[in-house]
Amino acid sequence: MLTQNQQHQFDFKTRQASQIGINTLLFIIYILLYNLNQLLIIVILDFSSLKPPRHPQGENQIELHRTQKPLLQKRYKVTADETDSRIHKISLPSLTKFRKTEFNPVENIAQPISILNQGNGLRIPNRLPKLESRNEVSKSKYEIQFNQTPRDEEQQKLKPKQKKTSFTPEQRISESPEKNSSYSKKKGGGKQWQGLKFVHKTKAGCQVNKQTKTNQDAAIIFPSNIESQNYGLVGICDGHGVNGHFVSDLIKQRLPIYLEFQLQSQNPDMEECFKNAFELTNSEILQSQFDTALSGSTTVIAMIQQNQLWTANVGDSRAILCRNQNGWRSIPLTRDHKPSDESEKQRILQAGGRVQSQRDFFGNNVGPERVWLSYVDAPGLAMTRSMGDKLGAQAGVSSIPEVFQFTLQQNDKFLVIASDGVWEYLSNEDVMNIIIPYYEQGELDQAGEKLMMEAINSWKKNSPARDDITFIIVQLNN
Repeated sequence: MLTQNQQHQFDFKTRQASQIGINTLLFIIYILLYNLNQLLIIVILDFSSLKPPRHPQGENQIELHRTQKPLLQKRYKVTADETDSRIHKISLPSLTKFRKTEFNPVENIAQPISILNQGNGLRIPNRLPKLESRNEVSKSKYEIQFNQTPRDEEQQKLKPKQKKTSFTPEQRISESPEKNSSYSKKKGGGKQWQGLKFVHKTKAGCQVNKQTKTNQDAAIIFPSNIESQNYGLVGICDGHGVNGHFVSDLIKQRLPIYLEFQLQSQNPDMEECFKNAFELTNSEILQSQFDTALSGSTTVIAMIQQNQLWTANVGDSRAILCRNQNGWRSIPLTRDHKPSDESEKQRILQAGGRVQSQRDFFGNNVGPERVWLSYVDAPGLAMTRSMGDKLGAQAGVSSIPEVFQFTLQQNDKFLVIASDGVWEYLSNEDVMNIIIPYYEQGELDQAGEKLMMEAINSWKKNSPARDDITFIIVQLNN
């Protein structure tokens, strides 16, 4: 007689054996059903292949297709010349010869070209306003002609008589007013122009990934044509946008020429001279080959004649004068044109523009205030005055410079003019204090090296990227 424990073990083994048998039976049934399904599919396919093809367009269309089929075959009927009788291979039907037509490239080139499709391939959203397109493109590669408006005719009267030509960057370098400048290099103390020692330094910025970008800054350094009018001229142009380096380079080459023409009159009004020169230069920029819808440049210049100093600027590049009278102090020679300035902000709003910061995903303000069109988030400029920037001009961004005149004193020691790559994280006093020790030792070139190093370090401490850094230090005579 089995015990209770043995009885339980016997019942478990019996149930396990029966379960295995059931699983085996189900597997066999599955295999049979699968094979039966495959067989049915084969039979159905064979049966369907025996039926005549069904045409969705009816018997009339089928009959029409059958009658047209021989006509299609006759279109490419093989001739005796196209048949190789030896190997019985049929060659392809011969193609008809192309008709030779004359093509005049000049007629196809001389078509209206939209500025939105020029330059660097910049795409403007459809919501943006339509910009004025060019009216005519000439045969020459570097010459462009435009239909003159009444305003153009007025400007033409102010321009020097010369051929209207747009130059390539290489041609501008060869035609630069600075090419024959009379400044010379002095050992240990930078360069010298008519007794004024100066130093010029520039360094390209870098992206967040530390990759070096194109240097969009340009410097105007005592051009010879202004020297012939008994003036000394220095300036900095800070380009922005995809074509900003082209804009700053054009300003460097053309602004001194227009300014020279304005200075040739007797007893010139200096403020009007600067404004006319800026306006003519900006007009040439807007008519240039490259796209200036979202590209432009700031400009600051300082002109010296004996003890008189004039400054003119658009944008946020800056000039300061350092004076040693009962202690050192810096004197600003220009005013930054930014949306944060209340007077500039009101001018933009009155022109129909909009001033606000960029916003993140949660609607919080990010970065400084910028200039926008009232109906679209463009162009987003961080300055209220510049040259170029065709789209920004519709939001009130002006190319008219702000002009100041100063009388130099005995204690005025040196002048600093620089792009915002210097002023972004260094104050006027910081820049002055960096230069003073080297100025007192007569090592102006080392002062430039130190200022460049400190400007780079200030960017490293505050930003993963770096803007272009360009400056000129001019030591004034007593």
